[in-house]
Amino acid sequence: MLAEIEGTPLTELPWGRFSYKTVLDYYDGPIILLERDPDGCLYLAWWSDADQHVERFVCLPLTKSRLRAILCDEISPLAAMRDPEGGYLLAVDIDLETDRPVRIIKTTAAAFPQDTLPHPNATLNIPMPATV
Repeated sequence: MLAEIEGTPLTELPWGRFSYKTVLDYYDGPIILLERDPDGCLYLAWWSDADQHVERFVCLPLTKSRLRAILCDEISPLAAMRDPEGGYLLAVDIDLETDRPVRIIKTTAAAFPQDTLPHPNATLNIPMPATV
């Protein structure tokens, strides 16, 4: 069972549903992906945890310049989580059978168990997607 995340429950994702359209990294499934809401706000989402029923993604709202800084190792994923541009993160639990969100929590990095956060020395070295 996944740890409970404190925060404000939301009824839907800002961008609708996970599209898996822009997958930045893949290992037995998408683990880092990019989503965009109707207003053009970007969300960097990465796999965080799972149990037998759901998998959890952490979603970080950001601008194109902040995304570039994270992907080019100028800002670590952990630092970006602890100081999100929008002031919040989303914890999104996706049902493994239906691929639909079953829980969406607007929260901060402090609400996540420490062992589910990126390692302090972890960096991303992923090319900036051309479609951003």
